[in-house]
Amino acid sequence: MSALDGLKAQWLGNRRLRIALGVAGLIAVLNIVSAIDLAREPDIRQYQSDRALLLRLEGAAADDAWTERATAAAEQRGALEATLTRVAGPGEAQAELQAQLVAAATAAGLPQARVRTEGAVPVEGQDDVLQVVARLDTPAAPGAAEALMRELTARLWMRVERVEVRDGAPGQVQMIVAGHFLVGSAEADAGAPADAGAPAFGGSP
Repeated sequence: MSALDGLKAQWLGNRRLRIALGVAGLIAVLNIVSAIDLAREPDIRQYQSDRALLLRLEGAAADDAWTERATAAAEQRGALEATLTRVAGPGEAQAELQAQLVAAATAAGLPQARVRTEGAVPVEGQDDVLQVVARLDTPAAPGAAEALMRELTARLWMRVERVEVRDGAPGQVQMIVAGHFLVGSAEADAGAPADAGAPAFGGSP
């Protein structure tokens, strides 16, 4: 009798062995199926999430009121962006903020203002908008300092982040101001190279 015949005879004559091997095979199959399900679970959850979002968007698109609100919001954003100063690149944004701050200080009766600007950085989530932070130092009487504050806070895309006032005759005022600028001048749109960058600080003499 060959070894194969012996194994066959043992298999046919041992019911417990057949049952044990059958159970082991069933458990192995179940484990494989469970592993496949676990591997697919993230994809299933992502599909369900995407499907739910699609259904919400389809429902919103069918809502005339939602469409009107979206259109109105887009128009309002366009109107706001129209008030932004357009620049070709970071260097021009720095120079523009410096010029605007000097002009505002002069208009407020502070012709001795000095301005230093930091490098321009894109606003998070709005790569076409640059933020430039500047420090303005000037001797100022109280009334002139208040006039400068009113001038700057009236500018929609300019934010006064910090103000320090030192007593004296005259007093000394230091302001940290953030300005925002829209990238894309007519020259850039026509294909002219935009300013690639600028030094970390620039300042008025």
